[in-house]
Amino acid sequence: MRIGISKKTRFDVFKRDGFCCVYCGAHPSETVLLEVDHVHPVAEGGTNEADNLVTACWDCNRGKGARLLSSVPQPLEDKAAETAEREAQIRAYYEILEAKKQRLDDELWSIADIYMQRFGDDSILRTRLASIRTFLARLTYYEVQEAMEIAVDKMRSRVPAFNYFCGICWRKIKRANGEDV
Repeated sequence: MRIGISKKTRFDVFKRDGFCCVYCGAHPSETVLLEVDHVHPVAEGGTNEADNLVTACWDCNRGKGARLLSSVPQPLEDKAAETAEREAQIRAYYEILEAKKQRLDDELWSIADIYMQRFGDDSILRTRLASIRTFLARLTYYEVQEAMEIAVDKMRSRVPAFNYFCGICWRKIKRANGEDV
């Protein structure tokens, strides 16, 4: 004899499952009606214990019928733990990206400082910063640093020094790509 599920138990199951169908993710609307489904069907000896009950939309519940599932839907606690883990991984990834951005910015300004100190400047054109950033993306920091040091030691004024720096870097890039210099 089948024992009905109380309204309180139904509500507790809906609440535990976030008022979403555990099979398809549907939630209550004008067209979706939620029901409580037995994971292990009553016809197969399933009980009304909370661990055997899940939220299902009408369509999924009818589609499953009185058949056993090969895998039990993931409990809400497991879903929450999985979501928390995913969020922790995303935060860690963003921290790594931010650290990389900070390192690249530090390298950029280190190269720019060599140039600014040589010519007694306290600023540098954005276009020059963009060029330095381009070279740092294609060469090692030490190669770019060496190029800037050579350029400011050899040239006496800003524009020729920066142009010479760019020439050195482009030659290094071409050489690295196996092109004739």
